[in-house]
Amino acid sequence: MAETTELAVATRTVVGKATRHLRKTGIVPANIYGHKEASLAVQIDAHTFDRLRREHGLRNIISLRIAGELGVQTVLVRHIQYNPISRKILHVDFSRVGMEEQIEMKLPLHFVGEAPAVKLHGGVLLHLLEALPVGCKASDILESIDVDLSSLTDIESTLHASDVKLPAGYKLAIDADEPIAKIVAPRSGLPEAEAATSAPETTTPTSPSP
Repeated sequence: MAETTELAVATRTVVGKATRHLRKTGIVPANIYGHKEASLAVQIDAHTFDRLRREHGLRNIISLRIAGELGVQTVLVRHIQYNPISRKILHVDFSRVGMEEQIEMKLPLHFVGEAPAVKLHGGVLLHLLEALPVGCKASDILESIDVDLSSLTDIESTLHASDVKLPAGYKLAIDADEPIAKIVAPRSGLPEAEAATSAPETTTPTSPSP
């Protein structure tokens, strides 16, 4: 079952260029879309949203508790606009979602174990895909999925999307033959030991920018 986090928001009347003033006061403008309902302009405390991002990530279902009589809306973060220089959040788009609704998302891949071809043949492990497009119920969202590297035994060994063991109820939303990891020969001129360590054996999934 997907973790659900709660976030308090307020309806927003300030729109357009006037939202610059909101940002200066620590408020992030946002919109809620979807489910054939009218879009709703809301605003979020920037520090509160940043704390949610750091503590819970932004892949989980969020219960937006809207001040007033609008109650709670269940959403996913669909897009975040950042300032290209300061990287401060400028705007957030939420989309309404039902817990039993089928959705598509990119599931981060967590590469685990050791690729024998790296140790035995001095191969270099390339991560060709960091997140796998999948379809699942909103209630079944996971933070990431493990991918075992132990089958990569030779130079040019490749893992494909179809090799990922998906949880029950998940389906691929990408070509099954799409390569996600591969072993290649060490670059010319590099000692084998150095080449073998030029790519990490494991990765830590990061939060998507939608």
